[in-house]
Amino acid sequence: MLLSRKSTFDAKPSARCPMAAAESYKNDFNIADIARKMGVNPTVLRSKLAEDCDTHILGFQQVIAIGDLTGDHRALEAWAYSLGKTVIDLPEVGLSDDEVADQLLTLQETIGDFAKTFRLARQKGVITQSDFDAIQKNTLSIITTALQLNAEIEQMVRPDPNEPVAAKATSLKVA
Repeated sequence: MLLSRKSTFDAKPSARCPMAAAESYKNDFNIADIARKMGVNPTVLRSKLAEDCDTHILGFQQVIAIGDLTGDHRALEAWAYSLGKTVIDLPEVGLSDDEVADQLLTLQETIGDFAKTFRLARQKGVITQSDFDAIQKNTLSIITTALQLNAEIEQMVRPDPNEPVAAKATSLKVA
């Protein structure tokens, strides 16, 4: 299966293979340029990106470097999907109080859209691929909006002057 930036992002999660996704970088990017920036021989990097090459192994640090240099993390996304997980960008914070309130309303609205789309699909008696695509789009919107709200609320946390200093709570963000 030929993978490219578009086909990798559009592929069903169950069809994604991390090595095939890594190999697909060759279809969309100048591997020689990436290799030079990484300080690696371009021929060696091409071999490491070849799914059928057993003599050159692509390392985790190299997958990270390719993703960072290209801004395209398809190999990470494919790896996550192959494990039944997903990758979601954590939001930046800095909304005003009115914008936070709007985010909460947007979340509720998206949950309503999700429920309506699912109800209408079930009402037909069959959930088609286009129905599922709409449901999935709403699902991802719910998740990202909820994470945005969570990040904004986390920024509002202040110590209670009446309580003793406790251990710092764990955040979703990693330094």
